[in-house]
Formats: sequence, structure tokens, C-alpha cells
Amino acid sequence: MTDFRIDLDGYLARIGFEGARAPTLEKLSRIVLQHQMAIAFENLNSFSGLPVIIDPAAIEQKLIRDGRGGYCHEQNQYLGLALEALGFEVKLRMARVRWMQPPDATPPRAHMTLNVAVGDRWYLCDVGFGAMTPTGPLCLDDEDEQATPHETYRVRQVGDSHHLEVKLGEAWRPVFSFDAVDFLPIDFEAANWFVSTNPGSLFVKDLVIVRPTADRRQILNNTTLSIREPDGSVQRRVLVDPGELRATVAGVFGIRLPANAAIDRAIEGLFRNGGGS
Repeated sequence: MTDFRIDLDGYLARIGFEGARAPTLEKLSRIVLQHQMAIAFENLNSFSGLPVIIDPAAIEQKLIRDGRGGYCHEQNQYLGLALEALGFEVKLRMARVRWMQPPDATPPRAHMTLNVAVGDRWYLCDVGFGAMTPTGPLCLDDEDEQATPHETYRVRQVGDSHHLEVKLGEAWRPVFSFDAVDFLPIDFEAANWFVSTNPGSLFVKDLVIVRPTADRRQILNNTTLSIREPDGSVQRRVLVDPGELRATVAGVFGIRLPANAAIDRAIEGLFRNGGGS
């Protein structure tokens, strides 16, 4: 994928992965879950008007050394590099986000996801979609239900595309779709710029932070903290001031907030604007 040499030991320590490093399905499953439990999905940079740099060295500095999180173009690219260093074959895919979209919509290709080979089978692996990110690998040649540590998913073949769907209650909801076209990291530069700077982008308009525990989802949408329990119930609480939000970002989501005036202004602006959620 790149000439960048990843700090594999640093990455595995960051996600709390120990033991043998053979490229097996069991190891892949552990990495996908432990990555998400350790490194939060977050868009503090784009929400604050700061650039989202997807050069591998910059991603490593942010995710591994600075105690931050990121979104798909950062997290999935870095996961792909780590998996390659562990001996997995990885292909970058560009996906159309269908979550919360009308059924007849044709959204742009803007999401980065991964296909990973284990033996002679290929799996969808993702650590950067936010609240609906699968917390386990999903086999691409199996259209049956596939359980993860959190929700149940399926991957349907529709024409030339794979469509990821999640089961919420008794209903199947579309998440994203992708086809078998191979992409390189440079191909995502325009998509990353679009989602991080377009005034209409969710990642510019709203603050979104997500980190699962072993059995539940923790989601911050602007000033509303939501906890989705294993039974599907959701507890919500509105944070009251910037101090509580900063404490939540650090304590619940494990993010080390930098000393940055733009991020401070964006956080304080949430409360001047009535929470925005």
C-alpha cells in the first residue's frame, strides 16, 4: 500500500493486543474488536475546521502517540498497514454510505473500507464507520446473518456490489456498499478532502465520537451522550457545559484532547448554539 514502515509494536500495544501474531481469523477478529475499543472514532479536526491529514506518518502520530482517534480515511488506512505487516493480504475499497439515506439515493463513494484475505476467503473489515461499524470481520461469500460482538450483519451481493446491512430489532438497515475495484491511498485524497471540508458534510457540521466497550456502544453526537445496551435499549444524557464534554471525551472515549484553540472554540460553540444535537 505504501513505503511507510509502521510501528507495529506501538500499534499492538495501543490496542492491547498480546500473543502470537500469525495471520489467522481469530487474530483478525481480536484486532478488529480491540482496535475499536482502544481507538475512538472521532472527527474533532474536521468539526473544528482543522485539516485531516491522511499521510501514514501523520496518522500514526495522531492515533498511536497523541492518544487521539480519527475517522475512516485515517483508521482503516492504518489498520490496513498493520494487517499487511502481520502477513494479511489487504485491498482498499471505496464505499457508498447508505446509512440514513433514502432507498433510491445514489451517494458518492466517500468511505474507505477494507477487504482482508484469510486463507482462501475474503472478509470485510472496518474500524472507521462510527456507530454502526462492525466489531468483527464479515465473510464476503456468505449472505447469511453474521454475528459480531455487538450487532448482527449480513453482506448481500446486489449486481456487481456488496451491500452491508445491519439488523436492528427485526429490521435490516443499509450501511454501505462497495464493489471489487482496487484503490490506492492516493485515490482517497479527494474523498477525504470532501468529507472533511464540505460545509454540508456530517463531519463538518456535527461532532461525532464513538467507542464500543465489550458489549455496548458509546456515542457522542454534539452534546448528547448515548449508551446502546446489549438488549438494544438506549440511554441518553445531554451534557451541560464544555467542561463536562471535555471530561466525557477523555473519560468515556479515551481521547487525549490537545491544547488547540480551534478545538476549544468548536467545543464552546456547541453550547452557545444550544447543543446542536
